[in-house]
Amino acid sequence: MKRILLLVIALSTLIFAQATTYILCEGNYGSTNSTLWSANSTFSEISGPLHWDISSNPLGDTGQNLKIYNDKLFIVMNNSNTIEVADLSNGFEFVTSIDLPFAGPRDIEIVNNIAYVSCWYISGILCIDLSDYSIIDTLSLGKLPEDLLFYNDKLYSSITMNADWTSSNMVMEFDIADTVPVPTDTFIVVTGPEEMVAHDNCIYVSSTYYDENWNIYAGNSKIDLSTGEVARKDFGISFLFGRDITVFNNKIYRVYNKGICALTDSLTMDTGDQIGNYSSIYSMATHNDLIYFGLTNYIAPDTVAVLDSNGTQLAALRVGAIPGSFAFHESGNATVINSGNFIPADFQLAQNYPNPFNGTTIIPYQIHDPGNINLSIFNALGQLVINLVEAHALPGAYSIKWNGQDQSGSAVSNGFYVAVLTHNGRQAAIKMLYLK
Repeated sequence: MKRILLLVIALSTLIFAQATTYILCEGNYGSTNSTLWSANSTFSEISGPLHWDISSNPLGDTGQNLKIYNDKLFIVMNNSNTIEVADLSNGFEFVTSIDLPFAGPRDIEIVNNIAYVSCWYISGILCIDLSDYSIIDTLSLGKLPEDLLFYNDKLYSSITMNADWTSSNMVMEFDIADTVPVPTDTFIVVTGPEEMVAHDNCIYVSSTYYDENWNIYAGNSKIDLSTGEVARKDFGISFLFGRDITVFNNKIYRVYNKGICALTDSLTMDTGDQIGNYSSIYSMATHNDLIYFGLTNYIAPDTVAVLDSNGTQLAALRVGAIPGSFAFHESGNATVINSGNFIPADFQLAQNYPNPFNGTTIIPYQIHDPGNINLSIFNALGQLVINLVEAHALPGAYSIKWNGQDQSGSAVSNGFYVAVLTHNGRQAAIKMLYLK
C-alpha cells in the first residue's frame, strides 16, 4: 500500500505541475524567420519569439523539429544545419548551438544521452554525445531518413526518399545497444513514408508522395512487430491527407479532411470519428487530452488552435509563420513507472475517455501475462476512492467503466483523480479530471 501511495503522490505532483507548450514555427524556406514560442498551461499567456531575435539574433532557416530530454529543449534547424539547445529546468535559458555543416538535419531521437539525428544532405544518421555535444559517429545509409522513433529498445527510421531524391518505401529498424545504429530489419510500406507512431507493439506510418506532374498520393501502413507483417493501404491521388499521425484516446489518428480522423483496422479513414474543421492545417500534435493544430497561410502571424477531445476549441494562439512542431514540458515531470524504466509494451494502462468527464468514463488496459490485477481510483491526496477490479486475469485487452462514485456509492466531488493498475508487481497510473 505504501508503494501505491508513493505512486499516487508522484502523479499528483505531476497533475499540479505547470505545463508549458513549446511551438516551433518553421518560417519560410531560404529566410531566417523561424521562431520559437511558449504557452502556459491555461493558454492565457503566449510568449515569443523566445531568445532569438529575428533582426539581431535569428533562430535560423527552417525550424524542423523539437525534442525535450532531461529538461533540455533541442531545436532541429534544417536549412541552418544546427541543433539549438535550451535549458528548461528554471524557465528558458539558451545553452549552446550544435553545428552540423552541410548535414540537413530533419528529426532527432534521444536515448541514454545519445542523440540520433536523421540528415538528408549526408544521407544518414548522426550520433551525438550530449555530455559534450560532440559528434561521435555517422551511419551512412545512402538514403534520406526522415522520422525517427525509439520503441521496444529499437530505433526506427522512415526512409522517405532515395539518394537520387526519388520516393522510397522503407522503414528501417536499428539496434543501438552499442550506441552506433546497426540495421537489423527493413519493412516495405506505402511509398513516401514520413511520420511514425507506436501502439500495441505495432508501428503506424503515414505516407505522402508525388508523381512527375506533382499529383499528391497518400497511404497508411501498419508494421506488426510481433510477426514482421506489414499491412498497407494506398489511397492513390488525394489532397485530403496531412502527414502528421498520433495516438489519441487509445486510437490512431491522422490529419485528414480539415481535422483528424481515426484509422480503421483496415487502415482506411473513419470519417465518423473526426475531430476538428480547419481549412489550413499544416501540423498536428496531441498531448494528454488536447489536440493542437498548426494553421497557416505561410505569412506571419499564424495560429495554433487548441481543442479538447470533443472538438471544442479552447484557445487560438497567435504565433510566427508556419507552426510545424510542438513539445510539451512539465516541471518536475515524472512518468509513473517502476524503477525509472518505461512501461513494457505488454503492460499498459491507457488514458481514460472521455477525459475530462461527467457521468461515466472508460478506462482501457491490457496485459500479456496471466496474474492478479488490481485497478483502483485514488484522489489527489492519495486516498483510496474505490477498487474497480480485483481479480485473476488472463492475457488480453480489457476496459472498465467508472461512474464517478466511491466505494459506498456516493458521487465524488469535482477534481483530479488517479487510476492505478497493479499487475504482477508492476504499476502504472493515469490522471483523470471529473467535472459534474
